[in-house]
This record gives sequence, C-alpha cells and structure tokens, in this order.
Amino acid sequence: MSEIIHGQVTFLIVTLCCGMALVFGYEILRFLRWMFWHPGILVWIEDILYWAVASVPVYYIFFVYNDGEIRWYGALMLVTGTWLYEKGISRPVRGGLVKVFGSHKPSLAGWIKKKRRKRKQNKAGKDNKDNKDKKQKKK
Repeated sequence: MSEIIHGQVTFLIVTLCCGMALVFGYEILRFLRWMFWHPGILVWIEDILYWAVASVPVYYIFFVYNDGEIRWYGALMLVTGTWLYEKGISRPVRGGLVKVFGSHKPSLAGWIKKKRRKRKQNKAGKDNKDNKDKKQKKK
C-alpha cells in the first residue's frame, strides 16, 4: 500500500516541477521576444512550436508515472506548478533581467556596443593614468 502512495506522491511532485519547468522555458521565450522584435506571425509560430515541444515531457510523465492515464489531479498539479512559478519566481527573475539589461527595451546589439564603449573608456582612463605616472617619474 505504501508503495502505491509513494508512487502517487512522486507523480504529484514531478508534475508540479514539470509545470514550473515549462513556464520557465516560456519565460526564456518571453525574454527573447523582449530582446528582439518579432512580427505577429512569428510569435504565433513560436508559441505553437513551444507548446508542441512542451507536450512531450508532459506526455512522458503521464505515461511513465501513471501508466498513460490522465488524472485530474495530475493536470491540476501542472497548472499549480505554472501558477506557483508565476507568483513566486517569475517576478524576481524579470526584475533581475531589467536590472541587468536596463529599464527600457534594449537591443542586444545596443547592449554589446554599450559594454564595448565602457571597456574603451576604462582602458583609455588607465592609459591616461599610466601616462601621468610616467611623466611624474621623469620629473
């Protein structure tokens, strides 16, 4: 009896984690959409492809852990996992991304140029400091 209960609890935990992982994958897709402009049809195609690929682990979990039976509590745990991710982890992840890439909608090329410009300024500042040090040593 305890083996059956253990199997069902494992199934619930795995489906909960699967729901969280699926939304995390979609979070990456949302981030890429934020970084790069996508026309409407491409967004639609990306969504279809993402959810088609995302259905594979869900099918595998139901097939392996529940002998192919789709039970209401498994589907409920998938939805609960997505909800928990959205209410818990998603907001800090987005906040961190905004802090890293700026509060405005950045472009990856602009971000790279900004980093290169900072490096050049830092290098130029070091060169100027080295030149001043050399002049002072000569005096």
